Amino acid sequence: MEIYLDIVILENIVINYLILLVTSRFSKNRTSNLRLFLGSVAGTAYLVLMILLPETKIYATLLSKFLLSIGMIAITFNFNRITVFLKTLALFYAATFIFAGAGFALMFFNKDWGILKNGVLISQLTFLDAKWTELLVAVAFAMIIFRVVWDAVQSRFIKEKLLVDINITVGGKSIELSALVDTGNSLHDPLTNLPVVVAEFSAIKDLLPDDIRGIFEQNYENDLNSVTATISSSNWFSRFRLIPFTSLGKENGMLLGFRPDYIEIGAADGKKDIRDVIIGIYNRTLSANDQYRALMNPELI
Repeated sequence: MEIYLDIVILENIVINYLILLVTSRFSKNRTSNLRLFLGSVAGTAYLVLMILLPETKIYATLLSKFLLSIGMIAITFNFNRITVFLKTLALFYAATFIFAGAGFALMFFNKDWGILKNGVLISQLTFLDAKWTELLVAVAFAMIIFRVVWDAVQSRFIKEKLLVDINITVGGKSIELSALVDTGNSLHDPLTNLPVVVAEFSAIKDLLPDDIRGIFEQNYENDLNSVTATISSSNWFSRFRLIPFTSLGKENGMLLGFRPDYIEIGAADGKKDIRDVIIGIYNRTLSANDQYRALMNPELI
């Protein structure tokens, strides 16, 4: 039996990269392409050791594999809370199991494609003869399964536990919308340390004065000069805040927010009034199926 080490390395770097990329997208823990690559290389180096040093049993132990997964996650992502780390690790395992299932299915339907050695699926084909089309089909199949399962679990979880009704009142106007209690939303106003509720602009635009509304309608919210010039001359000058964030698909960004008169959380029979809060305005869609229009800081519940 001949093992082509170049194929083993290349295939595992590609698969590890895709697993980490899927983990990043679904955990909303953004990272750079370089760190994704370094995490992939770390996982591949471990697999190469398992192949080349089969007599070294320590590499095949459950503890070693668990430490490897922690190492890959630590190399690839940043964490500010243990809960974020555990969520990312769980999604990494879920993605790994689904991708592994797709690999075994590929081997089952095409017995010439690969073999198992020390628990590692290895292609027996040279680089030029490798059937990359089959590999890509298996990867695509795995990603589709992961997406379907994730959407189903998330949808059920959201419907049962994480959605709340909120009412935002400012200047005598009120808007009612559904909010997701997001454990990943730890935003605070840097000046007052008040928790931030992130709301879609389209859901709360009727609360805003015309000059502030124009910032978002013309997509100037990322133009700091335009924002500060408009706010400085607005009647809402004392209400507005600039909130730094490193999520919502953008690193090192600034979220424009305002302090409402108060918000109400919950249904009519158990409403909770909160005055010490900031509403951050997000000029995109938060939920693909419109299940919610805002992200609630869990401190407010």
